[in-house]
Amino acid sequence: MGEFKVHRVRFFNYVPSGIRCVAYNNQSNRLAVSRTDGTVEIYNLSANYFQEKFFPGHESRATEALCWAKGQRLFSAGLNGEIIEYDLQALNIKYAMDAFGGPIWSMAASPSGSQLLVGCEDGSVKLFQITPGKIQFERNFDRQKSRILSLSWRPSGTHIAAGSIDYISVFDVKSGSAIHKMLVDRQYMGVSKRKCIIWGVAFLSDGTVISVDSAGKVQFWDSATGTLVKNHLIANADVQSIAVSDQEDSFVVGTAEGTVFHFQLVSVTSNSSEKQWVRTKPFQHHTHDVRAVAHSPTALISGGTDTHLVIRPLMEKVEVKNYDAALRKITFPHRRLISCSKKKQLLLFQFAHHLELWQLGSTVATGTVESMCLLAVSPDGNWLAASGTSAGVHVYNVKNLKLHCTVPAYNFPVTALAIAPSTNNLVIAHSDQQVFEYSIPDKQYTEWSRTIQKQGFHHLWLQRDTPITHISFHLKRPMHILLHDAYMFCIIDKSLPLPNDKTLLYNPLPPKNESDVIRRRTAHAFKISKIYKPLLFMDLLDERTLVAVERPLDDIIAQLPPPIKKKKFGT
Repeated sequence: MGEFKVHRVRFFNYVPSGIRCVAYNNQSNRLAVSRTDGTVEIYNLSANYFQEKFFPGHESRATEALCWAKGQRLFSAGLNGEIIEYDLQALNIKYAMDAFGGPIWSMAASPSGSQLLVGCEDGSVKLFQITPGKIQFERNFDRQKSRILSLSWRPSGTHIAAGSIDYISVFDVKSGSAIHKMLVDRQYMGVSKRKCIIWGVAFLSDGTVISVDSAGKVQFWDSATGTLVKNHLIANADVQSIAVSDQEDSFVVGTAEGTVFHFQLVSVTSNSSEKQWVRTKPFQHHTHDVRAVAHSPTALISGGTDTHLVIRPLMEKVEVKNYDAALRKITFPHRRLISCSKKKQLLLFQFAHHLELWQLGSTVATGTVESMCLLAVSPDGNWLAASGTSAGVHVYNVKNLKLHCTVPAYNFPVTALAIAPSTNNLVIAHSDQQVFEYSIPDKQYTEWSRTIQKQGFHHLWLQRDTPITHISFHLKRPMHILLHDAYMFCIIDKSLPLPNDKTLLYNPLPPKNESDVIRRRTAHAFKISKIYKPLLFMDLLDERTLVAVERPLDDIIAQLPPPIKKKKFGT
């Protein structure tokens, strides 16, 4: 790889916002995540968990609830009392509507996806019809005495459960009347608390209502009689979130201690048809409150104050026990936050509320309606490559302001792209870790790109779980491609042979006392360094100087509020 003088930058004081809500869409296999600063992110779980869409937050828009509805429509609501629908194509807010019930604490779409419920500060539960263009208020349910903190529809759509403070209400949807009010025990570790907050409820098909509360309990209720059936004390602090699988044979809960618990419906005996809920697995992948959980067909998903999005596959649901079955922890955005002026040796840092906005020239042309997320300009200023929220890449001639060509479509989203200075070859990285090189002048893939696709990448390269976020080039070495993700920096030397699965990817060179013949025989195109991490940006300032921007995770944890203090044995 040679020797470089490195500017090791650690003063990029970037702190991701905590996760407040998650919502899984089974139809599209996508996950919506809202953060405490109002930011909303969309992850494509089918595309290697890539963060394909992003909606910037606003300090006045604190999100408390997030849900998908029919037609893959995404809604959020929060403490400003507004219901928001997002435009997933234009990547902006389609509209915001005041629910007129004060701050909104909870929201849930009906099983058919045609109705929307919101729970408000004033104790009201409001029903909205989801129309093709907007939502329309239909009616209020019986008002309760305190705020509605959680909501859940019965899968049949006939009843709903609403969690409040000290009690759970069961409503008949047709009449809007409360037919049961189930009081929750305030006992917490043998001591009566002043209030018991129902943070989450889940209504099952058989009429069972599962609740989680601030007293550390998971409770099972019979909605037909309004009585408590079973009680599990699982934590010394609040149980803050719950999500049930579509088959209703499994659910997951998150606690303020950072622990995630998995419950499964299992047979009482091997020959018995009778089943009961059993707590099977605790997971400790968070350091702070787990504010939100989701349950996909093959994984448990959790997020909270420590900013991590954790995806833990269910091993019994994964067909092939390979790298796809490994735990994933996503901390940083899957997009570049830093830009560099090489000539002036300047860095530009992008924060959530620190943006410098430039307005592009207007045009009367019609057509690429999706938003452009990634742009790359050729060093000679003749070409502009643009990628939207889909996997497509378009190349424009800047001089005549016309579309020059479109790169052949690929199934996975683009994570980074750049144009080489001497050849005008466009290098594209996708979320499945594939890298393509496309000749803009010739409008076709280069021979090197065809060769690497024919042979295939090393299996360890494809098993990386963080996307490439930046690509650049060495001005004096046109055969070199520089790229990085959050945990490695790589130089690809196109003049060397590609590594195969039998060779070492991360340590290809033999000891220095080996002969030059042996060194050349074992050398391959990929030179990888894992010294810098988490690595948010790396680029060449000049021929022998690199700049690397790191954001150590310990620095982020140090700025978060302290976690729940746990009492140790004997203290």
